[in-house]
Amino acid sequence: MFLSFYIALGFFLLLASREPSSYRPLIVFAAWQSIAHASVMVIETVEAWSNGTHRDFTDVVIAAVIGIVLLVSMPSSKKETASPVNA
Repeated sequence: MFLSFYIALGFFLLLASREPSSYRPLIVFAAWQSIAHASVMVIETVEAWSNGTHRDFTDVVIAAVIGIVLLVSMPSSKKETASPVNA
């Protein structure tokens, strides 16, 4: 079920990559959603380890890296305006 969410989000992120400054809210949502997912999964993985179930942290690291990369590569929120030319 969660995979279908990531597939749909990935499709729209690919569309947003053509003009990232126009789709900044979508990119911000995707970044923070990935970081939030990684945070929850860290807690669940640590809890699973404490109960004797051994899970690896691969999905946690991947989600965190995706969120951080999206935040770092996001265009700035400032829109540059051209200064008027005095003739």
